[in-house]
Amino acid sequence: MILRTAIALLCVLASGSLARGQDGVISVGSKNFTESEILAEIISQLIERETDLTVERRFPLGGTNLCHAALVEGELDVYVEYTGTALLSILNADLVRDPDAVYRIVRDAYRDRFGLEWLAPIGFENTYALSTRGDLARERGWEQFSDLAGIAGELTLGTPNEFIERPDGYPGLVEAYGFSFGDVRELDPGLMYSAVAEGQVDVVTGFSTDGRILAYGLAVLRDDRRFFPPYYAAPVVRADTLRAHPELRAVLSRLDGTIDETLMARMNLAVDEGGRSSASVASEWIETGDVEIDISGSGAPRPGVFALMWERRVEVGRKLWEHIRLSLAGVLIAVLIAVPAGIGVHRSPRLEGPVLALVGVTQTIPSLAMLAFLFVLYRMIGWVPALTALVLYALLPVVVNTLAGLKQVPASAIEASNGIGMSPRQRLWMVELPLALPVILAGVRTATVWTVGVATLATYIGAGGLGDFIQRGLARADYRLTLLGAIPAAALALVLSAGIGWAERRAVRR
Repeated sequence: MILRTAIALLCVLASGSLARGQDGVISVGSKNFTESEILAEIISQLIERETDLTVERRFPLGGTNLCHAALVEGELDVYVEYTGTALLSILNADLVRDPDAVYRIVRDAYRDRFGLEWLAPIGFENTYALSTRGDLARERGWEQFSDLAGIAGELTLGTPNEFIERPDGYPGLVEAYGFSFGDVRELDPGLMYSAVAEGQVDVVTGFSTDGRILAYGLAVLRDDRRFFPPYYAAPVVRADTLRAHPELRAVLSRLDGTIDETLMARMNLAVDEGGRSSASVASEWIETGDVEIDISGSGAPRPGVFALMWERRVEVGRKLWEHIRLSLAGVLIAVLIAVPAGIGVHRSPRLEGPVLALVGVTQTIPSLAMLAFLFVLYRMIGWVPALTALVLYALLPVVVNTLAGLKQVPASAIEASNGIGMSPRQRLWMVELPLALPVILAGVRTATVWTVGVATLATYIGAGGLGDFIQRGLARADYRLTLLGAIPAAALALVLSAGIGWAERRAVRR
């Protein structure tokens, strides 16, 4: 409890972000795909343009359950959800196919169970759609889902990982149509379309408003048994936020019925294939009601990685600073815990096995699983769970090296210090730790490099940093955006490693 409180306090001081619940601050979130981010940006800009409220952007986050839990726990004030997703994935209700009935069910249940309000639908439906290459569909005569029944066992399906577990996802699809695919590959949503276009998979579970369906010339098969429920998009807002800031209702009501499927697909295409940012697309739609895109694929070459880095230098600098603060805070806290732990183990050898086992077990837990577990534990997104994960991963090398360094202190030095009457505390600070310092710094160096890398995953729980660029690049299959985060992260790791290495060499010389 003390460690958790200390980390939370340090997060508040170090992150410099606006705390949710503070007067005049509205936290807007999104899921981790382009459309959700565009809609979140539209909401954010409308609030900023038409009210005196300050917007805290918490996107992109993870999937449905993370965003919903963050909204319920008060970490978010608003994000856009889809009616069918809420019906089946959140409420675990029976399938209903009437769009109006689905909306009424989720609206009433969210209000009564969670204290959340569904505002009017934005106007478009984004349902799941099985898609394949246009030439393959024409050659095989595929027009609807049922046409795959006799051949599905020989086909490979590419799908987002969330679809594998959802009741309105793959298990339900198999039950409804009576066939399963021979191989199912879990892919990032941004990689699915290029994978099917290049023949790496045969079918993908795409999204009906994704502009890349048009860009890649894919054929969308018809859900002839109407397995998927209606998926109409609408803002979901905390009821207490609307009571505290009633002007939000009027602002968000401006979205009522304003975006249809075609326009949403154009917006998505402008970001995914046109190289535009969600912020610029949102701004243009607010000002003009439309968005300019080039879907011919014959436009001018897009700028390279370093040209794009210069073009976005302000945002890159801000994300780099977020990453530095998060990484260094994690290493600092880990050192403050691990060095005393290593000293304690050295003083009491019987503790060596249990302590090393305890700090070592965290290394066996995948990073994303650790972040998910800590989100459940803390019931919040952002710096606190991310920083806790970084501290846990950084403990092992520092504890091990502290113990190893102290064990390597020559016995003659210990005897000499005892001979001149030093107390155990004096001996520790004046003899043992100085002699062990090079080995301890080597552990800190390893922990720092690990921490910089693991910190890129903090984007999935809204902690920011360079991982935001990497996630966007994966979502849009844009290697430039991926490198926009990967190159500074690698450079940061090298710089910090070199700095600690320099300190390590100086300690050895001394």
